[in-house]
Amino acid sequence: MKEERIKQIVFTALVAVMAGTRRHGCRCKNALAEVLPKAILQCLIIAGMLLLGTGCDNPTNGGKSPPAYIITGESGAFTARFSGAVIEGADGVAIANVISAIRTHANGEDITIQFGSGGDNVLNIGNTWIEFNTTGGDWGHITLRGRINSTNSLVFYLGNGTSITSTVSANRGFQMMSASNAELTITGGTITSSNEAINHNGTGLLTISGGILSSSNTLGTIILQNAGSRMEMSGGTVRHVTSNNPDTVLRPAISVQSNHADALIISGGTVGSMNENSVHGGTITEFPNMAIRSTGTGGITIRGNALITSRNPYAEQGTIRLENASGGSLAIEGGTVRNTSTNGPAITVNAADDDARKARVTRTGGTVNPMPAWLD
Repeated sequence: MKEERIKQIVFTALVAVMAGTRRHGCRCKNALAEVLPKAILQCLIIAGMLLLGTGCDNPTNGGKSPPAYIITGESGAFTARFSGAVIEGADGVAIANVISAIRTHANGEDITIQFGSGGDNVLNIGNTWIEFNTTGGDWGHITLRGRINSTNSLVFYLGNGTSITSTVSANRGFQMMSASNAELTITGGTITSSNEAINHNGTGLLTISGGILSSSNTLGTIILQNAGSRMEMSGGTVRHVTSNNPDTVLRPAISVQSNHADALIISGGTVGSMNENSVHGGTITEFPNMAIRSTGTGGITIRGNALITSRNPYAEQGTIRLENASGGSLAIEGGTVRNTSTNGPAITVNAADDDARKARVTRTGGTVNPMPAWLD
């Protein structure tokens, strides 16, 4: 009898613990953490996971994330579920209302949002967009996954005070809004858009460590538009897709309009104007446009194993172009900058003479092909 009573007390305690973790995504900040030895509390949590099937983080499950908010629906009527249950205010409503309801329910905690039911299922939101902002409440860190399509020019707008990691696949991209300090990290997924994949008009850091970003937009696949915009890339592919016929339209993979001293740092991955095979393990076929065009006065650094490539035949363009006559610098510390056209340059600088060009470009490592005579 005494043993059964002890079991009942323990079970009641762990149900209380796990009820809180199920509702709040592992927010185990409760009195039990103060009065129970750590080992006993961990046992209760692990036992609770087995009995209640939650996705709580714990020391033995490899860091499994809390359950995601899963958004499904169509035609302007969308629903968000958490741990299988529809959350308040997110049942058959506009996508903006769903996002607001998730923010309220999350209450500032780090969360994951999934678009679509999983697998190849795509959430189609029509001619609208999703905005993450702090109007009405703060967000914790947001992880995005799944598949989403929109007929709007961009699908995600990131406002002040937001921090997002994404593996989303979409037919439209991200806007880091004007003067915001939003931070965005792309670790996977595929964005293929006729508009820019990312327009960075804020001052927060944009990080690319994986995934594929592709665009046919004349302005660029990624645009660092704000004077204080910054981007760091360590992996993945940023490519511009265009016709195989040379033209004089400026179609860079990355457009740098920033004046920040470290506007663009690339230590890995591939940047260029190239065909689809280049991101699916096939042979890279470059197209005749620039990989990087800088019209700001900010700094660009190439290092590590980065590959910057194009087949641009124009003497005043090349693979990397520093176009602002007043400033803008390029440091090549590693990686490869190449132009595979017959006569196209790897690097061009809008400057009065070779000495002025060399003053703005430094090379301490890496490969440049063809090597400009003024840089060698």
